[in-house]
Amino acid sequence: MIPNQHPPESHLLAFAVGQGELALRILVECHLASCPACLAQVLDLAEVGGQMLGAMPSVPVPADLFAKVIGQIEREALPVPAGLPVPEAIARLLPRKPDWSGILLRGFRFIKLVEEAPREAALYLVHLTAGTVFPGHRHRGLEESVILAGGLEDGSTRLEAGDWATSEAATCHAPRALPDEDCWLVARMENGIRFTGWRGLAQRLSGQ
Repeated sequence: MIPNQHPPESHLLAFAVGQGELALRILVECHLASCPACLAQVLDLAEVGGQMLGAMPSVPVPADLFAKVIGQIEREALPVPAGLPVPEAIARLLPRKPDWSGILLRGFRFIKLVEEAPREAALYLVHLTAGTVFPGHRHRGLEESVILAGGLEDGSTRLEAGDWATSEAATCHAPRALPDEDCWLVARMENGIRFTGWRGLAQRLSGQ
């Protein structure tokens, strides 16, 4: 299935030239794994950059560089735990024994994959069982996410595998996993969220 929702072109350009935060680059890589159109665009952008580099004076490369790079990759490569429909970009970040967290909500769990200082951003792998509604909440900062498997209904929007979703700061919603399949997604979030209702009260009382 071809995704219907895509990242902004500025994200693709930054990815093509090797710029941007790690969490955002991983998010783009997850989308590219499911989107031939965006992948082709990134390759075109990278080719232009390659032509510019090709016009620069060459620099000698150590003879053993390739062997060192391959050896490092092989040492760091980890098998994907059974039952996790994640692309390579996520698999290489997973601990050998994933330690899942939750929010006292049946059918929801997550793992923090990356945490970065700029804008207090973090990248999460999220799992919702089929039909699970994530509690109502308001975003304190920008959230961008990619559906890895299954899908979500967010108001009138339906998101499926490969789709890119953006929630601006102050967005308030309660997305629901589609009823016939578990939803897996990866999300980059800035400054966390504030729950509404009794969960929000509990969150404030706990000083979060």
